[in-house]
Amino acid sequence: MNTNLTITKEQKSAIAKALDVTVDELEEITIKASTKKKTSFKDDFSVVFKTNVGTLAKMKLTPTSFRITIYLFSILDYGNILVNFSQSRIAEDLGLHKSNVSRAFKELFDNKILIRDTENGHVYLNSNLCVKGIPHKFIDEQMDKFKKSKVETEDFDNSFNIYSAKRKSDRSVIESKNEKRMQCNRDDIPF
Repeated sequence: MNTNLTITKEQKSAIAKALDVTVDELEEITIKASTKKKTSFKDDFSVVFKTNVGTLAKMKLTPTSFRITIYLFSILDYGNILVNFSQSRIAEDLGLHKSNVSRAFKELFDNKILIRDTENGHVYLNSNLCVKGIPHKFIDEQMDKFKKSKVETEDFDNSFNIYSAKRKSDRSVIESKNEKRMQCNRDDIPF
């Protein structure tokens, strides 16, 4: 359905300002409206790979190691890096003894569920189990972390085909310009 409407000079000026163009450069303004509702998530989400999570469930992990693994899904950051965590905090959050958490971490590292980056000491959850976010939308830094977290083992199959058509950093100039154009206070548009 198409509807024509007239906007005021103030409205046209506000739109031109938001688009970082002059009023004279605006020939036609098209607004697309839809009655379709988009699905959105109210919380962070991770993609879980059911085959490898099924394998995880069948592994002979201690109950403490399994509990910690599930807990780690909830504190994961983009690129599968575990930031601002400590074994003490995990012990406190889950009501476990620190010594049990320490043994569980050893088991998780031995089974390649957790991966330690020897260059900088960062710890990652193996991204063949799950990944926070959508890898093709990662910026380069997140993609580097993600690649470090992706370890194929005897137990965990490769869950990804990593491709790099055009990384976000290659488009940064364009995106930066577009973001600048879109930075407009809602109060500046008088309708």
